[in-house]
Amino acid sequence: MRRGGRILIILGLLLGVITAVGTFVVLGSTTTGTQKVAMKPVVIAQQNIPERVEITAEAVGLQEWPESAVPADAPESPSAVIGKVALQPIYPGQIVLPQMIVAKGAIGQSRSNASLVIPEGKVAMAFPLSELTSVANALQTGDTVDILLTLQPGLLPTNATRPAGQPAPVPGTEGLPVTQVMLQDVLIIQIGAWTTTTAEQNAPAANVVTFAVDRQDALALKSARESGSIDFVLRRSGDHNKATTEPVTLQYLNKRFNFNLSPAIQK
Repeated sequence: MRRGGRILIILGLLLGVITAVGTFVVLGSTTTGTQKVAMKPVVIAQQNIPERVEITAEAVGLQEWPESAVPADAPESPSAVIGKVALQPIYPGQIVLPQMIVAKGAIGQSRSNASLVIPEGKVAMAFPLSELTSVANALQTGDTVDILLTLQPGLLPTNATRPAGQPAPVPGTEGLPVTQVMLQDVLIIQIGAWTTTTAEQNAPAANVVTFAVDRQDALALKSARESGSIDFVLRRSGDHNKATTEPVTLQYLNKRFNFNLSPAIQK
């Protein structure tokens, strides 16, 4: 009996220890589970926001982040970033920070914010817009275009000798207009005047566009604007491939589209 009693006592003690350990684990888990992480609302990108593009209401939203992981200067309201221009690409889920954006129409102490969105090695050049050259008002900031130039050879000064290597013109086409792609994949950094605020829906169409171009191309565009006729064609989003094109003249149209026109016979 004494031996059996001892066994019962030992089993009782073991059961008590197991119960105590289990209670401690349960209480510890409960305590850990009730601890709450402090959260804070931040403005994040909900879609890709390309560089030099104005941020729209659809592009951003609010999301709760752990407060310890939120930068001190992170905006807490979408209104703080909507209408601003992205200085760098911003990706979905990324917090929009003040150093990533700039006010489009604000004027700095010594320069306009336009200078902040010009790519390195480029200059900004403005061009007038019409309903036709704006591709029926389709052009937007961040788009890229090809620039077409039409020249009148008849306006060139006469030259008795043809420069070496220059092909002879096709007989009967001297002095006729020629159209060619002058520049390709030219970035639009602004539609409309820089000093205006965000345009309202009923506002008139913009009548000026600002391009980012190389310095030499800026000189060429200046000369082309005064010497010929310029048009813009809108490129597909993401298309940055360069194409080789053939100059278009009356003879080209006549041959390609089978007009079968022939010059009048002079008597």
